[in-house]
Amino acid sequence: MPSLNALASGRSPQATGTRRFLTVASLGVLGITGLLLSPPPAAVLVAAPELAALPPWAQRAVLALNPLLLVLAAAALGAVCAHRVGLGSLVAGTDTRLSKSQTWLQALGWGLAVGVAVGALDRLWTPWLGEAWQAWVQTSAAAPRATTLVQGVLYGGLAEEVIARWGLMSALAWTLLRLMGPQRRGWAIGLAISLSALAFGAAHLPALAAQVELNAALVARTLVLNGLGGVVFGWLFWRHHLEAAMAAHAASHLGLWAVQVGLEVLAMA
Repeated sequence: MPSLNALASGRSPQATGTRRFLTVASLGVLGITGLLLSPPPAAVLVAAPELAALPPWAQRAVLALNPLLLVLAAAALGAVCAHRVGLGSLVAGTDTRLSKSQTWLQALGWGLAVGVAVGALDRLWTPWLGEAWQAWVQTSAAAPRATTLVQGVLYGGLAEEVIARWGLMSALAWTLLRLMGPQRRGWAIGLAISLSALAFGAAHLPALAAQVELNAALVARTLVLNGLGGVVFGWLFWRHHLEAAMAAHAASHLGLWAVQVGLEVLAMA
């Protein structure tokens, strides 16, 4: 059955649904392994004594279960919707263009810029977020930097992109194109990018609420900073392919890490 509109050049719907699902799901599952690198936050264990009673490896596995189910559901949703609206993936076989080095450099450059911008803005926002937040930031800073970085690159760069872009953004774009018609494709894609970015930011709130009491400033900070990245990653998904969005998201954690390390060095000077 033909798509709602002509697919972008080089983006082919001929790859089987099984391939479109399994390849992207595999990347997402690889990303989930990042969650297994760190123990559950102390606040989560206090709030869930039954979880605290489990051995450490079981605690991590239980907390990874919901994200795993989300990854699988999003991989299936994207396998149905993405190629129908011209959104492609190299591993899924729906983007057959030769990916130039310029594409990867652009993705990495945008990702690093996002990470630096988010790190700097977060630092500027901190005085208005309350004492509880500042205390939590100090506690989080004690976590091993290397572990946090690897976790961000894996879970953020792979799993979150499968969920937010491949699954949610593709489904939104397909739905909006149905409602608005192919003649408003640009508006539909732009709205899908924006809505999926907002949802991406909002998805960080429950985990944050489990560790610190939320207030209006903290909610705004979480939506804006994560939404900023979501817009850039969504644009790269539309402009290039899913893997470009993944590369940018992974690079953003490198940029954020560089800002954090730089600020610590300045504080010690």
